[in-house]
Amino acid sequence: MSIRNRLLCWLLSGLAVLSLLYMLADYQTDHALLTDIYDDQMIQVALSVPDELIQAPQRADAELPGYESDDCILQIWAHNGDLLYRTNRDIVLPPFSQAGFSTVHWHGAPWRIYVRKTGQHLVQVAQSLDGRREIAITHALHSLPPLLLFLLLMALFIRRTVDRSLHSLHLLSHQLAARSPDSLEQIGEHGHCSDVRPLAKALNSLLERLGIALKSHRHFIADASHELRTPLAALQIQALVVEQSLGSGQEQAALNDLKRGIQRTSHLVNQLLTVSRLENGALDEHHAQIDLHALVRQAVIDLLPLARSHAINLGAEQLDSATVAAAPDQLGILVRNLIDNAVRYTPAGGQVDVSLRVVEGRALLEVEDSGPGIPVEERQRVFERFYRRQVQQSEGSGLGLAIVREIARQHGLRLGLDDSPRLGGLRVSVTFEISVGPAARPLAETASTSVCVPEKTRMAKI
Repeated sequence: MSIRNRLLCWLLSGLAVLSLLYMLADYQTDHALLTDIYDDQMIQVALSVPDELIQAPQRADAELPGYESDDCILQIWAHNGDLLYRTNRDIVLPPFSQAGFSTVHWHGAPWRIYVRKTGQHLVQVAQSLDGRREIAITHALHSLPPLLLFLLLMALFIRRTVDRSLHSLHLLSHQLAARSPDSLEQIGEHGHCSDVRPLAKALNSLLERLGIALKSHRHFIADASHELRTPLAALQIQALVVEQSLGSGQEQAALNDLKRGIQRTSHLVNQLLTVSRLENGALDEHHAQIDLHALVRQAVIDLLPLARSHAINLGAEQLDSATVAAAPDQLGILVRNLIDNAVRYTPAGGQVDVSLRVVEGRALLEVEDSGPGIPVEERQRVFERFYRRQVQQSEGSGLGLAIVREIARQHGLRLGLDDSPRLGGLRVSVTFEISVGPAARPLAETASTSVCVPEKTRMAKI
């Protein structure tokens, strides 16, 4: 439960309990006041009967004219227990000898009795306590509507006060929620109440320490990149030197395995460093206007040697002109990883096609291959880190599509996986919002370069 809801719950609950106690106290006060008033009234009724009337001989059980009342019952009794006068024929209470006030129960109902002794007679006035209680409850209920109105106004006032008191916390939370995950800028302390300023200062201190830690981490990544790549490059050079000095086929095969192992290790190290740099903001995130046509074309050229080593027919079917706003380094990594992933998971002798088309004002990049494809139930899992399908001759690191997804998420790109209807393998598509650029042009009108791909491949126009 939030602080706001907790405060409102406790304050409104306390207000409701206090209001209930107030109603009970009001009822008790009204009841005590009514008791005093009606007791005085009973005394006045008893005293209003003149002694001459009491002493005068009357017939028994006679009515006492002039003293009829809905609230009180007046009776006059002789010393021998005979009822001389009464004001109510329906209710006859027995005589009580104790002078003054008393409370008795008669036929299951409570009565208030006042007795006045005059010589040989008793003047007895009785009143039902149930009637008094009903009057007190009626008075209390009459005060209920103003009390409910007061409760409503107080609830609104309390809610408004709590909201205004927590405004600084809400402002601080909105400032933090609007930040990107890698933003470590200091939080402004002005505009916050004195209770929130210590929290803002503590957060600023934490952000400062995190900034120092991340800076140290980025330096470590840069150093690790150099330290890891240098010995691997040296190993590759040494393997080439050894290759030139070997003669037997068996030794050559062993050396080829060593070279492939070094290449796979180098690729894995590069992918791991890319993931780490993406997570820690070590890559340049500044957006610029990028010629997507030129970027895709260069990526295909850069990966032709990898396609040659895997006997893959890599080419570009159509590359329309389009300009998009993105971080250049990250977008280059995205395109190269898509093509690299397709080449590594396509069996030897297969085909990988790259296309860039402008469709309805958007740039659509597609990479298709003739590989084994990915079942529908596994297409979400392939974006997980180190997830690799159990396919033959696959040299992927399990990080390529995870890197692609992260870059696409940071740029707000739409990423899709489906079957390639033309090549029978997997088709990966990325949709870009075009910022500047003409509509789609036929491939014949675009500048193209013919690159000779290895034997058993084709001429690729890029």
